[in-house]
Amino acid sequence: MGATVEELLGIKPRTSRPEPTRAHQPAPTRHTPVDQKIAFSFLFFSDVRKDVSDEQKYNFMRDVTLFADREGFCSIYLPERHFYEFGSIYANSAVMAAYLIPQTKNIRFRTAGVSLPLHHPTEVVEWWAMNDILSGGRVDLGFGSGWNKPDFILAPDNYENRREICSERIEQVRRLWRGEELTYPGPGGEDFPIKVFPRPVQKELNVWLLVAKNHDAFIHAGRQGYNIFTMLYGNNLEAMRKPIQLYRQARKEAGHDPQAGVVSLMLHTLVHPDMDLVQREVEEPFKAYIKSALDAHVKAAVVPGETVTEEEKQKILAYAYQRYFKTSGIFGGIEHGRTIIEEAIDVGVDDIACLVDFGVDYDVVHQSLPYLKELIAPYIKRNP
Repeated sequence: MGATVEELLGIKPRTSRPEPTRAHQPAPTRHTPVDQKIAFSFLFFSDVRKDVSDEQKYNFMRDVTLFADREGFCSIYLPERHFYEFGSIYANSAVMAAYLIPQTKNIRFRTAGVSLPLHHPTEVVEWWAMNDILSGGRVDLGFGSGWNKPDFILAPDNYENRREICSERIEQVRRLWRGEELTYPGPGGEDFPIKVFPRPVQKELNVWLLVAKNHDAFIHAGRQGYNIFTMLYGNNLEAMRKPIQLYRQARKEAGHDPQAGVVSLMLHTLVHPDMDLVQREVEEPFKAYIKSALDAHVKAAVVPGETVTEEEKQKILAYAYQRYFKTSGIFGGIEHGRTIIEEAIDVGVDDIACLVDFGVDYDVVHQSLPYLKELIAPYIKRNP
């Protein structure tokens, strides 16, 4: 196997010397919430439930989006997933946005993200220019290189060089968005100069890059002037401080405003004052969510002929759940939630993308939304 399962999840097996718990870590810097600047969004990503229909899943997504639009959230992040039960109701983020845009007034529609090696740049700009018009200029695009091999039946020649292709195509998308003419090969080897229509409302496209924990990726995004979408990958919030500092420094060295770049961080979220309820509702679906992600990563990474035993998977799963629950989400009451938010601000996060569709019962999520509203209220500024 090219990497251990632990490395894929960004975790280390427990040794005889336990890792420090939150209680043993330095106390987070305290701030006055109303003075803190941070945005809140929703991310739709996992779709692991098998006990509800796809229509119910889309209805849930709609309901959360409308809540976000009413209550001062900044955006929703839409994924692109293919050919795997884990998340594939999100096969085309542009279609999903086109459904939701007419029902909203305020929130922005962002992708997290378009797997750009799978698509022609002109195709991406056409889809999202239409959505930019329909939304009155509320579109931002996040891009990733993709990783799941079966996805690349859509572009089988692009898998090996997917990162380089992604970088090249992001710049093509930005130029086409501005209205520039680019030349592409057509039938018979003939080249065609192409400008994309319809023209979007926004003159410039705000770009997010999906970034893992690799420091070089943060530096690259900073140099290019991109915003960042990232996850904790099993780390705690303090682990984000260094890569975010490197990102800001890279922006500065490349001539970009170091503070203008937005660092968006996904956090699993269930806010409720009854911690027993949170534990009860989160454990099974959260473990199922982690296992689904684990299975997908293992399939992508295992060398033919090698296997990961069920015992190994269960061992990693148990450790990952305990670690994730304590350090990688907003789980519990208002006061605890604000501690997490303050830690995120302290390490340099600009936008928390709340992941609520990781398998928790929809009724429980709906019940939790008023508490989430109360949690973020001191931090956000309402739209005029």
